[in-house]
Amino acid sequence: MNSELRKAIEQGSLSAVMLALDAGAEIEHADVHGDRGLPLRLACFKGNADIVVELLRRGADIRSPNAHGAGAPIRMAARARHDGIVRLLIEHGAELPQDMKKEFTDTGERRKRGERRKHSYGPPKGLKERRRMLDRRVTYVREVELSEFQWETYFSQSLTKMDAEPQPDHHAEKASLVFERIRD
Repeated sequence: MNSELRKAIEQGSLSAVMLALDAGAEIEHADVHGDRGLPLRLACFKGNADIVVELLRRGADIRSPNAHGAGAPIRMAARARHDGIVRLLIEHGAELPQDMKKEFTDTGERRKRGERRKHSYGPPKGLKERRRMLDRRVTYVREVELSEFQWETYFSQSLTKMDAEPQPDHHAEKASLVFERIRD
């Protein structure tokens, strides 16, 4: 692809895109696989609506195919999760490919995936085990207060080691030995 056009699309500069096209950049330039329409696909993936509209106004093919099938520009916008670009392409006559219709609602917005994680709908297909929200393992932390006697009893080995070996930063060393004992 013409490097000025590609650079302008990647930078999101509408004026540079217009200059490159006026200078003769090919609007239906092919990618390395020979699939035409690379500038529009790139603009859709980058999510700049002004550049997409300008490319469409100048004759870019909104239905250009690539290796994944027809409708490559709308596929690229959906892949990059630019719902506004998807709606824009639909308004300009693009059709959602059949395999993508499940991912979008009637308004053209991508369904919200985060909401599924808040509920216990069951395991993915193929798993026989069902884990409900109540069955999930949760780590509980409980804070307890030790008496002086319990502290000395539990950490007596650590305390004798610390007292026998004076260190320049005595408190930090003492704390690290206590934490090491707790971890063990």
